[in-house]
Amino acid sequence: MSRTGHALFIAVLFSLGFLIVGGAAIYGADYYLTPEKERPFHPQYDLLKPTGLVGHGYGIIGSLMILVGVGIYSSRKRFRLFSSVGKLKHFLEFHIFLCTTGPALVVLHTTFKFGGLVAISFWSMVAVVLSGVIGRYLYIQIPKGIQGNELSIAELNARHATLGDQLLKEYGVPRELLSQIDALARPSRPAAELSTMETLHFLVLSDFRRGRKLRAIAGMFRSHNFPHAALKRFLSIASDRLVLTRRIALLEKLRSLFTLWHVIHFPFSIIMLIILLVHVGVALAFGYRWVW
Repeated sequence: MSRTGHALFIAVLFSLGFLIVGGAAIYGADYYLTPEKERPFHPQYDLLKPTGLVGHGYGIIGSLMILVGVGIYSSRKRFRLFSSVGKLKHFLEFHIFLCTTGPALVVLHTTFKFGGLVAISFWSMVAVVLSGVIGRYLYIQIPKGIQGNELSIAELNARHATLGDQLLKEYGVPRELLSQIDALARPSRPAAELSTMETLHFLVLSDFRRGRKLRAIAGMFRSHNFPHAALKRFLSIASDRLVLTRRIALLEKLRSLFTLWHVIHFPFSIIMLIILLVHVGVALAFGYRWVW
């Protein structure tokens, strides 16, 4: 998939999720904002209550989206049979779409009433979604190749050297300036000494401050009287060098954080799925049906 095709893929998923959840929320906004005791008298009550045609549908469709999202991503990631099917990151992005849109529909199915077993499932789902957001952020920090496979430190150092050679040879950047660029990307202390929260704080803060760092690098570039016409290309390479330098410096820390994330994310996912299946089983046992 080309860069343009990938951007279109992301845009379609985002727009589809927004339209589904936003449209459903707008459609039932008046009902959801009605006090709980007054809802049985609302004209949309029979449709939007958890056992209603639309409300029940939200629960079924949302649950199926969660199950499919977990199933296809886990299968692509864990089974060798599917290892050559597409890129892992595309499966992850589709997984994120299904496993954020699905839970949102499940919340609409509950009509924002959480109690008993449903409350445990709901908060497990919230933990899964929030930890998924953090996991996605950590995932993109670990450098990967074209097929989405994690790169070795040797491959990272080779890329790093290539970017350095471009800056040194194409733009005549002095080695001391190259060292200054690298210093902007590294934490002030060795990565091994950073706590989990310090590492996350550094990652997020450095992302927010990347523009400021690039402006500082542009100032260094101008101070050496390099051609202004080359500035844009120079900053693009320097930005890549900044990101890669940071990732190399924090690689082992990122791997350990990602492992820790799995320890948190996976159990909540299992709890959510078990309670979801129990809820569906109980509903069927008591004779609740949708359109069949």
